[in-house]
Amino acid sequence: MSRRYLVTGGTSGIGAAVARHLTAQGHRVLITGTSRTTVDAALAEGVAAQGAVADVTDAAAVEAAFARAVSALGGLDGVFANAGIDGEGKPAEELDANVFRRVLEVNTVGVLLVAQAAHRHLARPGTLVVNASVNALRPEAHFADYNASKAATLALAKTLALEWSAEELSVTSVCPGYFPSRMTADWLTDPEVSSQLLGLIPAGRFGRLDEIGALVEFLLGPHAPFLTGAAITIDGGRNI
Repeated sequence: MSRRYLVTGGTSGIGAAVARHLTAQGHRVLITGTSRTTVDAALAEGVAAQGAVADVTDAAAVEAAFARAVSALGGLDGVFANAGIDGEGKPAEELDANVFRRVLEVNTVGVLLVAQAAHRHLARPGTLVVNASVNALRPEAHFADYNASKAATLALAKTLALEWSAEELSVTSVCPGYFPSRMTADWLTDPEVSSQLLGLIPAGRFGRLDEIGALVEFLLGPHAPFLTGAAITIDGGRNI
Protein backbone atom coordinates (compact mmCIF):
# COMPACT_ATOMS: atom_id res chain seq x y z
CA MET A 1 0.00 0.00 0.00
CA SER A 2 1.39 3.39 -0.99
CA ARG A 3 2.04 5.74 1.92
CA ARG A 4 3.12 9.37 2.26
CA TYR A 5 6.48 10.19 3.82
CA LEU A 6 8.76 13.12 4.56
CA VAL A 7 12.52 12.53 4.86
CA THR A 8 14.77 15.27 6.22
CA GLY A 9 18.34 15.40 4.96
CA GLY A 10 17.20 13.39 1.96
CA THR A 11 19.70 14.62 -0.61
CA SER A 12 22.65 12.36 0.25
CA GLY A 13 23.82 9.41 2.30
CA ILE A 14 21.37 7.47 4.42
CA GLY A 15 18.57 9.98 3.88
CA ALA A 16 18.81 9.76 0.10
CA ALA A 17 19.12 5.97 0.22
CA VAL A 18 16.00 5.66 2.37
CA ALA A 19 14.03 8.12 0.23
CA ARG A 20 15.11 6.32 -2.95
CA HIS A 21 14.08 2.97 -1.49
CA LEU A 22 10.69 4.30 -0.37
CA THR A 23 10.09 5.84 -3.79
CA ALA A 24 11.07 2.61 -5.56
CA GLN A 25 8.56 0.74 -3.39
CA GLY A 26 5.78 2.99 -4.64
CA HIS A 27 5.50 5.37 -1.71
CA ARG A 28 5.11 9.13 -2.18
CA VAL A 29 8.06 10.97 -0.69
CA LEU A 30 9.11 14.56 -0.07
CA ILE A 31 12.74 15.18 0.86
CA THR A 32 14.36 18.20 2.45
CA GLY A 33 17.86 19.54 1.98
CA THR A 34 19.72 22.68 2.89
CA SER A 35 20.12 24.07 -0.64
CA ARG A 36 18.05 24.28 -3.80
CA THR A 37 20.97 22.85 -5.79
CA THR A 38 21.20 19.64 -3.76
CA VAL A 39 17.43 19.19 -3.56
CA ASP A 40 17.00 19.64 -7.32
CA ALA A 41 19.89 17.26 -8.04
CA ALA A 42 18.35 14.56 -5.83
CA LEU A 43 14.95 14.99 -7.47
CA ALA A 44 16.54 14.75 -10.90
CA GLU A 45 18.13 11.46 -9.86
CA GLY A 46 14.75 10.04 -8.87
CA VAL A 47 15.35 10.01 -5.12
CA ALA A 48 11.85 11.43 -4.54
CA ALA A 49 9.06 13.15 -6.40
CA GLN A 50 8.90 16.25 -4.21
CA GLY A 51 11.43 18.39 -2.36
CA ALA A 52 11.76 21.43 -0.14
CA VAL A 53 14.70 23.53 1.04
CA ALA A 54 14.82 23.57 4.83
CA ASP A 55 17.50 23.87 7.49
CA VAL A 56 16.17 21.74 10.34
CA THR A 57 17.37 24.32 12.87
CA ASP A 58 14.96 26.86 11.37
CA ALA A 59 11.50 26.25 12.82
CA ALA A 60 9.74 28.34 10.16
CA ALA A 61 11.49 26.48 7.34
CA VAL A 62 10.62 23.13 8.89
CA GLU A 63 6.98 24.12 9.23
CA ALA A 64 6.90 25.30 5.61
CA ALA A 65 8.37 21.98 4.43
CA PHE A 66 5.73 20.04 6.33
CA ALA A 67 2.95 22.23 4.98
CA ARG A 68 4.24 21.65 1.47
CA ALA A 69 4.40 17.91 2.04
CA VAL A 70 0.84 17.76 3.34
CA SER A 71 -0.37 19.78 0.37
CA ALA A 72 1.64 17.93 -2.29
CA LEU A 73 1.12 14.43 -0.94
CA GLY A 74 -2.39 14.83 0.41
CA GLY A 75 -1.26 14.25 4.00
CA LEU A 76 1.56 12.51 5.85
CA ASP A 77 1.74 9.00 7.28
CA GLY A 78 5.34 8.99 8.47
CA VAL A 79 8.49 11.03 8.92
CA PHE A 80 12.15 9.99 8.91
CA ALA A 81 14.03 12.60 10.98
CA ASN A 82 17.42 12.00 9.45
CA ALA A 83 19.20 15.33 8.87
CA GLY A 84 22.48 15.57 10.77
CA ILE A 85 26.11 16.62 10.66
CA ASP A 86 29.39 15.12 11.84
CA GLY A 87 31.62 16.38 14.60
CA GLU A 88 35.16 17.69 14.35
CA GLY A 89 36.89 14.34 14.78
CA LYS A 90 39.28 15.72 17.42
CA PRO A 91 40.20 14.88 21.00
CA ALA A 92 37.73 16.38 23.46
CA GLU A 93 40.26 18.86 24.82
CA GLU A 94 40.66 20.36 21.35
CA LEU A 95 36.99 20.75 20.45
CA ASP A 96 35.64 24.16 19.48
CA ALA A 97 32.69 24.99 21.71
CA ASN A 98 30.95 26.84 18.89
CA VAL A 99 31.18 23.81 16.61
CA PHE A 100 29.95 21.64 19.48
CA ARG A 101 26.90 23.88 19.81
CA ARG A 102 26.24 23.66 16.06
CA VAL A 103 26.39 19.85 16.15
CA LEU A 104 23.86 19.81 19.00
CA GLU A 105 21.71 22.40 17.21
CA VAL A 106 21.44 20.31 14.03
CA ASN A 107 21.48 16.77 15.41
CA THR A 108 19.32 17.27 18.51
CA VAL A 109 17.41 20.55 18.39
CA GLY A 110 16.75 19.93 14.69
CA VAL A 111 15.16 16.58 15.53
CA LEU A 112 13.00 18.28 18.15
CA LEU A 113 11.73 20.84 15.63
CA VAL A 114 11.02 18.12 13.05
CA ALA A 115 9.29 15.99 15.68
CA GLN A 116 7.11 18.90 16.80
CA ALA A 117 6.06 19.54 13.21
CA ALA A 118 5.40 15.82 12.77
CA HIS A 119 3.17 15.87 15.84
CA ARG A 120 1.14 18.68 14.30
CA HIS A 121 0.86 17.27 10.79
CA LEU A 122 0.99 13.47 10.87
CA ALA A 123 -2.16 11.46 10.32
CA ARG A 124 -3.15 9.14 13.15
CA PRO A 125 -2.01 6.44 13.32
CA GLY A 126 1.34 7.87 12.27
CA THR A 127 5.02 7.06 12.60
CA LEU A 128 8.17 9.01 13.38
CA VAL A 129 11.54 7.34 12.91
CA VAL A 130 14.59 9.16 14.26
CA ASN A 131 18.09 8.55 12.92
CA ALA A 132 20.27 8.30 16.01
CA SER A 133 23.55 6.37 15.75
CA VAL A 134 25.34 3.42 17.27
CA ASN A 135 27.49 6.17 18.80
CA ALA A 136 24.52 6.99 21.04
CA LEU A 137 25.01 3.55 22.62
CA ARG A 138 28.74 3.00 22.22
CA PRO A 139 30.76 6.23 21.91
CA GLU A 140 33.86 6.57 19.77
CA ALA A 141 36.97 8.38 20.92
CA HIS A 142 37.53 11.78 19.26
CA PHE A 143 33.81 12.19 18.57
CA ALA A 144 32.59 13.65 21.85
CA ASP A 145 30.47 16.27 20.06
CA TYR A 146 28.78 13.78 17.73
CA ASN A 147 28.43 11.13 20.47
CA ALA A 148 26.76 13.60 22.83
CA SER A 149 24.38 14.88 20.17
CA LYS A 150 23.26 11.40 19.19
CA ALA A 151 22.88 10.18 22.77
CA ALA A 152 20.68 13.21 23.45
CA THR A 153 18.71 12.53 20.27
CA LEU A 154 18.08 8.93 21.30
CA ALA A 155 16.89 10.06 24.75
CA LEU A 156 14.63 12.61 23.07
CA ALA A 157 13.09 9.95 20.80
CA LYS A 158 12.39 7.65 23.75
CA THR A 159 10.77 10.53 25.63
CA LEU A 160 8.57 11.32 22.64
CA ALA A 161 7.50 7.68 22.54
CA LEU A 162 6.50 7.94 26.22
CA GLU A 163 4.44 11.04 25.57
CA TRP A 164 2.92 10.36 22.14
CA SER A 165 2.35 6.62 21.78
CA ALA A 166 -1.11 6.79 23.34
CA GLU A 167 -2.04 9.25 20.57
CA GLU A 168 -1.38 6.55 17.94
CA LEU A 169 1.90 8.23 17.06
CA SER A 170 4.72 5.69 17.33
CA VAL A 171 8.31 6.87 17.70
CA THR A 172 11.27 4.59 17.05
CA SER A 173 14.98 5.15 16.48
CA VAL A 174 17.51 3.56 14.18
CA CYS A 175 21.12 3.40 15.36
CA PRO A 176 23.25 2.83 12.25
CA GLY A 177 26.89 1.94 12.24
CA TYR A 178 29.12 2.80 9.30
CA PHE A 179 27.38 3.12 5.93
CA PRO A 180 28.77 4.75 2.77
CA SER A 181 27.84 8.43 2.73
CA ARG A 182 29.30 11.87 2.22
CA MET A 183 29.79 12.10 6.00
CA THR A 184 31.75 8.84 6.25
CA ALA A 185 33.63 8.99 2.94
CA ASP A 186 36.92 10.18 4.45
CA TRP A 187 36.96 7.27 6.90
CA LEU A 188 35.74 4.47 4.67
CA THR A 189 38.03 5.29 1.74
CA ASP A 190 41.19 5.54 3.86
CA PRO A 191 42.71 2.03 3.86
CA GLU A 192 44.25 2.34 7.32
CA VAL A 193 41.21 3.88 8.98
CA SER A 194 38.73 1.56 7.27
CA SER A 195 40.79 -1.46 8.35
CA GLN A 196 40.68 -0.25 11.96
CA LEU A 197 36.94 0.30 11.79
CA LEU A 198 36.27 -3.11 10.26
CA GLY A 199 38.18 -4.63 13.16
CA LEU A 200 35.48 -3.29 15.49
CA ILE A 201 32.57 -4.76 13.49
CA PRO A 202 31.81 -8.44 14.15
CA ALA A 203 30.18 -8.80 10.72
CA GLY A 204 33.48 -7.72 9.14
CA ARG A 205 31.95 -5.27 6.67
CA PHE A 206 30.26 -1.91 6.40
CA GLY A 207 26.53 -1.55 5.94
CA ARG A 208 24.74 -1.54 2.60
CA LEU A 209 22.35 1.30 1.96
CA ASP A 210 19.61 -1.07 0.77
CA GLU A 211 19.65 -2.66 4.23
CA ILE A 212 18.83 0.53 6.07
CA GLY A 213 16.28 1.50 3.41
CA ALA A 214 14.36 -1.71 4.03
CA LEU A 215 14.56 -1.31 7.82
CA VAL A 216 13.26 2.26 7.82
CA GLU A 217 10.46 1.31 5.43
CA PHE A 218 9.32 -1.34 7.89
CA LEU A 219 9.51 1.00 10.88
CA LEU A 220 7.57 3.69 9.03
CA GLY A 221 4.93 1.23 7.92
CA PRO A 222 1.68 0.04 9.50
CA HIS A 223 3.07 -3.18 11.02
CA ALA A 224 5.55 -1.70 13.52
CA PRO A 225 3.62 0.59 15.89
CA PHE A 226 4.11 -1.72 18.90
CA LEU A 227 7.87 -1.18 18.49
CA THR A 228 7.37 2.39 19.69
CA GLY A 229 10.22 3.45 21.97
CA ALA A 230 12.62 0.91 20.48
CA ALA A 231 16.14 1.73 19.37
CA ILE A 232 17.08 -0.60 16.50
CA THR A 233 20.78 -1.08 15.90
CA ILE A 234 21.91 -1.79 12.36
CA ASP A 235 25.68 -1.88 12.66
CA GLY A 236 26.98 -5.38 12.01
CA GLY A 237 27.29 -5.93 15.76
CA ARG A 238 29.36 -2.80 16.49
CA ASN A 239 27.21 -2.05 19.56
CA ILE A 240 28.19 -5.29 21.34
